[in-house]
Amino acid sequence: MRVTEPEESSRYTVLYQATIQHAVGGAGKLIARLVAHTRASLRELEGQAKDGRERDRLTDSRRLLNRFESSLCERFIEELPTAFSRMASVERALPAPTLHFDQLAQMDASQLQQSVAAARAQQTAQLAAGSALTELNRLICASLGLALVQLEHSPLRAAVYVDAVTTAVTHVPVPPTVRQAWIMTMCGALGQELEVHYSALCAGLRASGDGSAATRAASATELGAGAAVASSGRAQALLTLEQLRRLLAERPRHPDDALSQRYAPQTFVAHGNSGFENSQSVPIGFRATVPAAFEAIKEMKRLDQVVRRIEDRNSIASQAAGSTEQAREKLRLSAHGLEQTLGLEVVTMMIDNITHDQRLLGPIQRLVAELEPALLQLALVDPRFFSHKQHPARRLLHEITHRSIAFESVDSQGFSGFMEPLREAVAPLSAAVIETAEPFDKALGHLVDIWNDRTGRDKRQLSKAVKALQKAEQRNALAQTIVADIRARPDVALVPEPVLEFLCGPWAQVVAHARMSDHSGADDPGHYAGLIEDLVWSAQPHLTRGSIPVLTRLVPKLLTRLREGLATITYPPRSTSEFFEVLMNLHQRGFKPDVDTGVPAAPRAARLSPADLPWLAPLEARASGFIELATDVQPLLAAAPARWLAVGDWVALLAEGSWSRTQLTWASPSVSLLLFTDALGYMQSLSSQSCEQLFAAGQLRVISTDPVEDALDAVAQTALRNSVDIRF
Repeated sequence: MRVTEPEESSRYTVLYQATIQHAVGGAGKLIARLVAHTRASLRELEGQAKDGRERDRLTDSRRLLNRFESSLCERFIEELPTAFSRMASVERALPAPTLHFDQLAQMDASQLQQSVAAARAQQTAQLAAGSALTELNRLICASLGLALVQLEHSPLRAAVYVDAVTTAVTHVPVPPTVRQAWIMTMCGALGQELEVHYSALCAGLRASGDGSAATRAASATELGAGAAVASSGRAQALLTLEQLRRLLAERPRHPDDALSQRYAPQTFVAHGNSGFENSQSVPIGFRATVPAAFEAIKEMKRLDQVVRRIEDRNSIASQAAGSTEQAREKLRLSAHGLEQTLGLEVVTMMIDNITHDQRLLGPIQRLVAELEPALLQLALVDPRFFSHKQHPARRLLHEITHRSIAFESVDSQGFSGFMEPLREAVAPLSAAVIETAEPFDKALGHLVDIWNDRTGRDKRQLSKAVKALQKAEQRNALAQTIVADIRARPDVALVPEPVLEFLCGPWAQVVAHARMSDHSGADDPGHYAGLIEDLVWSAQPHLTRGSIPVLTRLVPKLLTRLREGLATITYPPRSTSEFFEVLMNLHQRGFKPDVDTGVPAAPRAARLSPADLPWLAPLEARASGFIELATDVQPLLAAAPARWLAVGDWVALLAEGSWSRTQLTWASPSVSLLLFTDALGYMQSLSSQSCEQLFAAGQLRVISTDPVEDALDAVAQTALRNSVDIRF
């Protein structure tokens, strides 16, 4: 029988999950072999050591390994499935950086070495795994339905194992030098162990499948591998982590510059200006220390490579290419020492990353390219651009790029109006002589004034929407406690399902609203909670048939009070009528003693109600643009709230048949409700469950965190890769 495509997809999904479980199940044996290999290596080195102190150091390291072996293995077994889930759960537009640019200034030498050791270990493991890893990647990607072999989609890649080993070892309380030696030794052995491990997994995949996975992926293997080689070979080993850290640690050159001090990190202010009194006698730029000058002499060949790289880089904006190259040449001649030259290199790399960021539209990429000459000049006179996020030039770049993500294309409504003030602000900077950060501060201030003026009305609407959502969340939280009380009542065990849904939904909202609105201190304001007992009894015909006179007197008052309560939350009339029709049918059955005698069977468990998901009154929904999705997707309800989103993130949202870009502008403290606003001020709100549902369906995608920070993180990643081949 021919296997259909859905059946084939399902089979490979099961096969993929089984492979992951097999890998997780082998974690204990894998880490035990790595520890044994490390112990044997230390013992061998002890025997070879000629220096007594070195031998004692190795002996201490081996004894520490024996002491912490159990806790280390337990940690790895816990960490490996977490690492698999972390790598496979969220799809990012850019690879997640293992090291952030802004972390470097706070890192000491041992932390720096640890980052390099981890990267070197990952490279060692990948190289040792060899062809088995290539084959496994091909089979895994095929089982996931990917057309190309994409390493970033395989949670079984060597980097994930290295991450788990590194995390496990990091939690062991041993000296940093011991920790780094363990990591390097374990990851060296990991490559050999993974080669065997991958081969076994490949055999399992091939034996369980029919070979079609390998067939589908084989033709794409070379293409995927070629792309990886092309991207990894782009940057030469020039900028290193140590150089980048020293660049970020430089102190400001002009302590009396009010504008610069305004953006200086707190550590500069707290420790005063000691050490800068004689700065007038030093050439403009970073003051060269004796160690820095010594390293500059040692690395003159590398400095020449950096200079040539700056000179040879092409600008995206072809019309500005000549002036950019002239500016680079002029600045190269005026640069003092390796620090200034590397500062120019970091700016150039950052601009190159931003202008190749596919999230940014072409006009924005070209606009940023036009800022390069000004930023290169700034790098020579104000190193705080690198070390402080609130520096006006860095904030200007952030505001331009981050706000521009609001627009899907150059034809998007409002984009031309957005670009006009940007061009006016950037034009003077691109031709200016930059001696301080003041020109950037003025440009930023001018743009902020324009944006604030245009968003005044939007802010008022936003405030109104936030208040509506805050009220809804408070009422929903109180309604949840009321629902718990209702479900704990013994008299609701046999109540018909529609009535239970009503009690746990809109009526819990009515009771919660009454309590929030009451200032008298009454136990049951409006007596709406007391009405629950009457409603529960009247909705069970097998009970009311024995007390028809009581039911006759109760029904008119009950219906009137129910209508009054629902009106307090502006419950939709149509929904009210639908429930009343159900309720009156139950009442009619209670008036007919000759029908449906006996006690009914217990009803099915209640379906989801507005108390299980955030419910908004119509006025609140209109004020916040609330989008209510279907609530019949049960598995998504157990998902964690949408904490993978942060205020300020831009997302692409498919709503009403079209994609739009909108920004998360507010989230409730419990993250149960989220408010999004697009470039034109149009607001939409969603529950966290709805966000999870849309994300799972591919109808919501996170576009960006921050293009500028991503670009600088990419610089740090390049420095990290370059440092892997250099011994400290």
